[in-house]
Amino acid sequence: MKPVLAVQVGEALGGAMVVGERQAGGGTYTRVETDLVVEVLAGTGRHGTLTVTRMR
Repeated sequence: MKPVLAVQVGEALGGAMVVGERQAGGGTYTRVETDLVVEVLAGTGRHGTLTVTRMR
């Protein structure tokens, strides 16, 4: 993730209310309540990359 985008995501989610947590794939995922919408492009290939194209 690009540094500018990481800052924007952090600001958008900074005040979001945590509504749950989940353990999966060796990591903890936190579910939050937000109106944030993120548009992504799914790449093809061995590693299945995602590219964030827009946040609103």
